[in-house]
Amino acid sequence: MRFFSFFLASACLFPASSVSAQDIFAGIPVEPRPSDYIHWNAEEFEGFKSELQRSLREGNGIWDTDFVYLNALPQADHRPHNIQIIHRSGYTQPEIHELKWDIYVILDGSGVARIGGERVGWVNGLPPEQQHPQLEGFKEYQVGVGDIIHVPAREWHQMLTEPNESITYALINVFE
Repeated sequence: MRFFSFFLASACLFPASSVSAQDIFAGIPVEPRPSDYIHWNAEEFEGFKSELQRSLREGNGIWDTDFVYLNALPQADHRPHNIQIIHRSGYTQPEIHELKWDIYVILDGSGVARIGGERVGWVNGLPPEQQHPQLEGFKEYQVGVGDIIHVPAREWHQMLTEPNESITYALINVFE
């Protein structure tokens, strides 16, 4: 009975409005940046993909590989991320980033993501285009349209496809 009396007294002394949830968005200043709001629709993506495929056919791959990209949202000082659209085929070198996290969103095609392990087969002194290192001790994931891959900084990773296949993805680079 004492609990009920305490509860009744509390309800009368502290109206519900003072106990209700707070607006977690109150006080956040609006800082409009219309140039940073972007919506890419399917038609624009097809344009990106077509441009990348043409670039690959013309032999514009990085380090003589079948890897081309465009900066869809270039890096800027006022935000900790950028977005690239990448189209690749076959082998590309493993990579690691000290201060950059990668988020892959697979848009077209399929492939294999290798995450972790150690890079082997790098020859000091040879230019990158003459290198063909591999990863050892990695975890392997089959990836396809709609998949999302999150790779933390300081983790080796590599995306591969079969020689005559390709994969296109949005790469969101998030900087520490």
